[in-house]
Amino acid sequence: MKSKTDKGTRAVEPPDSRFAGSLTAIGSQLRQARLDAGLSLRELAARSGLSSSFLSLVERGECSLSLTSLFAISEALGLAPAALLGAELGAPPPRQEFSVWRGADQAEHRVVVGEREYFPLRPGFEGQQLESLYFRIHPTAVMAPPAVHEGEEVAYVTSGELFIRLRNHDLTLAAGDAIHFPSSVPHTIANRTAGVTEVMWVMTHPSPNAHPALL
Repeated sequence: MKSKTDKGTRAVEPPDSRFAGSLTAIGSQLRQARLDAGLSLRELAARSGLSSSFLSLVERGECSLSLTSLFAISEALGLAPAALLGAELGAPPPRQEFSVWRGADQAEHRVVVGEREYFPLRPGFEGQQLESLYFRIHPTAVMAPPAVHEGEEVAYVTSGELFIRLRNHDLTLAAGDAIHFPSSVPHTIANRTAGVTEVMWVMTHPSPNAHPALL
């Protein structure tokens, strides 16, 4: 099977077969959400700042979603990221002036996107400016295209190693390392080890059309 390319990115190879099922399910969910919203691929691309060719690959289950791409698509569709992924999170508790996330609640908040397991810190509070997630990333077969948007991001590695590419800089963060960067810098991440990497990620919520993604 030949690899596919997207303008301005490296070849997009077939996803790891271990995660193909979840990628196909997510792609179907995304396509249905797009059709329910009455949008074409080109229209969703314009709203999210992602390329239509990349979105097409995601809908076919042939490419994984990065964290920033997930938020960009969900906001463009007017949906919560968990709703877009079909996560069974149940009814959220009433919003308060603060938000507490219990480790014992991990299982019910788990959202799988290919080789990544996301655990959104919810429900949040009124006027919230930051999105916080804890996630695990299994060995990465193919890096997602770089993302670009407004805001800032902070990542803290709790275990394993995280590879991050910031424009032309390749960095490896070990457990206990952290990074803070403007989201306007093209960025993408991967797990290049044989183990599982766990990361705490905090970012300002990207808005549709904030910045064209370099895809």
